[in-house]
Amino acid sequence: MIHKLLINVASLNWVSQLFAIFVAFITPISSVIHVVMFLLITDMVTSIYYQIKIATINKTGFWNRLMIAFKVVESGKLRKTLEKLFFYVLILFVFFVFDLFILKVAPISETSINTFSITNIATVLICIVEMTSIAANVSNITGNPIFNRIVAIFKRKAEQKMDIDNG
Repeated sequence: MIHKLLINVASLNWVSQLFAIFVAFITPISSVIHVVMFLLITDMVTSIYYQIKIATINKTGFWNRLMIAFKVVESGKLRKTLEKLFFYVLILFVFFVFDLFILKVAPISETSINTFSITNIATVLICIVEMTSIAANVSNITGNPIFNRIVAIFKRKAEQKMDIDNG
């Protein structure tokens, strides 16, 4: 089966071959990439929903609200999400390569989850940023500041931890 796969890849043009090699190389971090994609899409949906809610507060009628909703969903906002996704995946890929070939650590594995890995740290930081943004959007949508309070508590605990480590 591997022999047939190699023959099929060899018959592709060079761009497709490079893409196949890239995809095969990042397969170990595909679960991380899926989590980051899920968080980005969730952040985008909650942000758009909140903007539509704000824009249609004083508007009545289905068609007026629908037209405002279409104006809110701009290609620039979608482009921003796609740019974030591209650069998040790029930075995770770069850190993964660094971990594998410089630190000699296989990140995102059961045996090395407790070892130092730049890929693991970057993943956690990216996820925290996106989850904070989602929590803020949900707080704004629901009008319930509980998520903002949770983020503030988390931030305060993190700052206290940093003070203890530095002092």
